[in-house]
Order: sequence, then structure tokens, then C-alpha cells
Amino acid sequence: AVLLDFPGGRRQPNARPDNEQMQVIELWGYEWSPFVKIVREKLCALCVPHRIISCARGSTKRDDMIRQYGRFQVPLLVDPNTGVEMFEAPEIVEYLEAVYTVNEDASSE
Repeated sequence: AVLLDFPGGRRQPNARPDNEQMQVIELWGYEWSPFVKIVREKLCALCVPHRIISCARGSTKRDDMIRQYGRFQVPLLVDPNTGVEMFEAPEIVEYLEAVYTVNEDASSE
């Protein structure tokens, strides 16, 4: 019960009811990045399946990111449900809100 007070501890009220059935989203980052944390918490609040691709300093995954995307920057979200690949935490959170929530006005009609 104590965990419910943590960010992501409760399902966001306007999260789409089918979010758990979505394909797994990749979130590239490293544990202590405050920017990755914001995105991770939003994914949890929306109950969207995701996996963290850890690319901390010295990780081969960091090299993989540079090879695939031409640069190293986190967070990087790769969404197989829509084909979107994007950087920048504020934009990612805005995207997640737009795609993985329902319009509360429409749900009450």
C-alpha cells in the first residue's frame, strides 16, 4: 500500500484500457538520469509495457545506440506500436500522453 504513493504506483485515470496489450516499448537510458526517470515514471503510470535498454558509460549498448542513431542521447524512446523513435523527455512525455491516454470528455459521454 505504501508503494501506491510513489510515482507510477497508481494507474493514471485516463490511461487507455488496452495499454497492457501493446507491444513492448524500448526506453534507452541509464538508471540515474533524471530525464530517463521522468519517462520511465510516465510509462509505469500509463501501464505501457516497456523495457529499459541500459546504456551507461562503458556499456556496449551505448555503442549500439551511436551505430543505430548516429549519436548518444538519452532518453530515447522506440515505440513499435506506432513506429515513432524520439529523444527529449518533455516531448516523449507529451507523445505518451497523446497516444496512450483516452480523452476524459469522450469517455464520460
